[in-house]
Order: sequence, then structure tokens, then C-alpha cells
Amino acid sequence: MDMRQEPVETLILSNNLELRIYNRSKKLAGDRWTVEAMMEIPVPLTAELRERLSPDKALVEQFVQEHGDPFLYRHHKARHFIDESEKERTFQALKEDFLRANRNYLSHPLFAHLVVAKAFREWEERRRWWR
Repeated sequence: MDMRQEPVETLILSNNLELRIYNRSKKLAGDRWTVEAMMEIPVPLTAELRERLSPDKALVEQFVQEHGDPFLYRHHKARHFIDESEKERTFQALKEDFLRANRNYLSHPLFAHLVVAKAFREWEERRRWWR
């Protein structure tokens, strides 16, 4: 993602995490577009969250080095070959569909821990295969 791009909308969730919504739409050809909404939540890797990941502090630190702090949860929704006149309406529909389906999950008090713990388990599993 172009890190200079500003979110089109930012929401503060009930768990105090910030949901950023980006419009990453691209023109294909003529009047046709790929309309893409990208949602991002920066999850601060607090000392408490790090401790819950693993008792191996060196392993957790390696995960943090590779994934960054904050950890970025991202989700993309896209529709392809959309008429230019439908571009904005399609983007709004993608955004609203995502929020309707995911707002409760993203706002849950354990969301930060659950999403980082899942990424940590997947990262740890990949490491085992490539050692």
C-alpha cells in the first residue's frame, strides 16, 4: 500500500482500536474500474499482549521485528470491471457490507489478542517448515 495515502474514513471501535478505511480503486481500461476497499487496524503490541503470545521472549521479539509494532490487521474487499458511474456506490457498498458483517468481531475486547495470536501461530508454523 502507498503509505502516503490517507484513509477515507477512520472509526474508533468500542475496544479503542482505530479502524482505517482506504479506497484503493484502480482504473482498468476505458470507463472500467477495479473497486477496492482496504480496512486496516493497527494493533499495538503491548507488553501484556507479547507475554500472552509465548514464554519465549526472543521468539516473540523476532515476530515483532518481522511484523512490526503496531501489528497491522488488514482486510481487502474488491469488485472488478465496475462502470465508472458505479464506482463510488460500489465502494460504499463494499465498506458497509464489511462493517455490517465484522464490526462486532473487530470491536470485541479480545480482538487484538486473538488476531495477533493467530498471526503468531501461523508465523511460528511457517518457521518450523523452513528451518
